[in-house]
Order: sequence, then C-alpha cells, then structure tokens
Amino acid sequence: MKLIAKRVALILPLFLSLLHPALAGSIPKEEVSADAKWLLHLEASEFRASKVGSFIITEMLEKKLSQPVEELKRNLKLDLDLDKIIGGINSITIYGTDYQSPEDHAVLLVRTSPEIEKILVGFLAGMVLAGTNGPVLVTQTQEGGVSFYAVKDTAYCAVLPGKVIAIGRSREITEKAAKVLAGKAPALASGAAFGGFGDMKEAFFFLGVAEGFNAGNGLPPQAKLLQVADAGRIALGEDSTQVFLNLALRGKTPEVVVQMQEVMQGIIAIGSLSQPQDKDVAQLLQSIKVSTTDNFVNVRVDYPVARAIEQLAQVRDKMMGGPGNRRDEGEKETRNVKVPTAPARPPGTN
Repeated sequence: MKLIAKRVALILPLFLSLLHPALAGSIPKEEVSADAKWLLHLEASEFRASKVGSFIITEMLEKKLSQPVEELKRNLKLDLDLDKIIGGINSITIYGTDYQSPEDHAVLLVRTSPEIEKILVGFLAGMVLAGTNGPVLVTQTQEGGVSFYAVKDTAYCAVLPGKVIAIGRSREITEKAAKVLAGKAPALASGAAFGGFGDMKEAFFFLGVAEGFNAGNGLPPQAKLLQVADAGRIALGEDSTQVFLNLALRGKTPEVVVQMQEVMQGIIAIGSLSQPQDKDVAQLLQSIKVSTTDNFVNVRVDYPVARAIEQLAQVRDKMMGGPGNRRDEGEKETRNVKVPTAPARPPGTN
C-alpha cells in the first residue's frame, strides 16, 4: 500500500511536468477564467496529425514514457495502453491568474475521450475505496454534477462528465475553474485580455500573455519589445512542408507599434549583416517576415519540416543515450532520418 501511495503521488506531477513545456490558434475561451493572465493551449489532434508532432509522440514521448508506464502497470496492476491514452487526449489548456507565483494559481484543463475519462474516474474511485483499508490517498466530494477528488499532498481534480477535467494545486483554484466550466463564473470569452489576436486554425500550440506580464518581472533592458507591449501571443504550427512560428505583440498606440516594427526589423538586419556561418540560422533570418495590423506587430518565421525532424532526431538520440551522443555517428544517423507520414486528419479539420 505504501508503494501504491508513492506511485499515485507521482502520477499527477509527472503528468503536469510532461505537458507544461509541450504546450492552438483557436483557444477555448469559454473554458478559461476571465481573470486569466497567461495561457498555454495545445490542440492535441492537430499536433498528432502534423509530421513534427507525429515524430515527437512516436519517437520521443512514447519511448521516454514506456519504462515508467510498464513500472506503473506492474506495481498498480493496471492495464495501461500508452497509445490509447495519448490518442484519447483531445486538447490541453493551462492558464494562470498570477505572474508572481504561477504554479499556485494555475489550472490544467484536459479534454479527453469518454473512454479516457472513465479510466481516470475509475482509477480515482479505486483510490478512494482503498483508503477504507489503509492510508487515505484520495478523498471524494460531490457538488452538484461535479466530482472533486483531493489527491493527498499533490493536487485537486474536478471532473465534469462529458466536458473537461480540471486539475489545480489548491481546492480554491480548482473549484473556481469548475464554476467557469459549468457556466457559473465569467469566462475569457466575456473579457478582452487576449482580444484582437484572431485565430490561427492551422496552429497546434498557443502561448498568450495579457496586460501586466512585463511589469515587475525583471525583464532585461535589452527586451525593448516586451517592455512597450501590453500583450503577446506565440503560435506554433505546421503548414505543408514548413514549421512556422508566429509572434504577435500588441502595442498601446499606433506610434508604439511602429517603434516595435522598427526594432524588430533592425534586429533582423543586424543578424543578416553578421553573415552567420550556420546555414540553419541564415535560413531562419531569410524567412522572417514582419508586418503590422491595427495595434499589432506580427513576426512570422518558417523552417523546413524535414530539417526540423532531423534536429529532433539528434535530440532523441541524446535523450535516449543513443548514437547522438557521438557526433560522427549522430550526423550519419540524422542524414538518414525519414520524414514520417502524418496520420489522416479527422473530417472537418483544416
């Protein structure tokens, strides 16, 4: 029982840590609290359908998690299918209402398939029952149609059947998130914190920061663009044979927007004049496009999918302790990397 308790205590933190860095253009504003200051969103179906996403999942994530999952299966006697679990996650959203202590004021929202929701609820319910004959690992309370699960010293989980699973580090932040999901508290759709950026449906990853992100956060003097912007967004996606990154910064006035555009163009010009020897850097600089729309400066960067996957293969080899640790062998390995064929997109998607 003590071993099980330790495993349960590790599951949610591990899950959170894996999702945090991974984090679409069209964010679920109706599911996010109106007072959100920052937001990350991963459209998992779009990510899986992309060539880069398919490589990361099959060649990196699944291989990295295979051993821990097998260990959990043995110790908890659970029939865990990693492919089905990953495939059953539809979207992931993390948002926070504070910049100073983001972990304590953050909420993780996971939209899953009905099967994955049943697995999670069944697992948590089993832990609740296990507490009758041993240490209390998970406690459950019911409020209306929402089930709350408190995982001892780890996290709180709110399950809204058929909707979204919300996870937070405190009961208060999790209950507030559940109220937003149930339509009983204001959602981001009713506010203007991330307004004006528009949707990028071809993107699978979105990071947004609202007004106040550059106040008192120790930004260096060189970060002039961030100092004069009052909101920002980064979108990452895949378009045909290119991986693209789109940075949008919102200025308070048209004059500020012009200044931001000039600063960005100056940075690009300096980089180009330095004549970088690295072909990848040179190619990136050539692909950068800067434009303005209303109070926004938009910066677009494109990079070939095939080259991105070659570099990811090097990361994979180093992560797995493979040939990437030896430079010569790593270079031979990456030259032979094939771009995987992305799985078919679901009907109705872009």
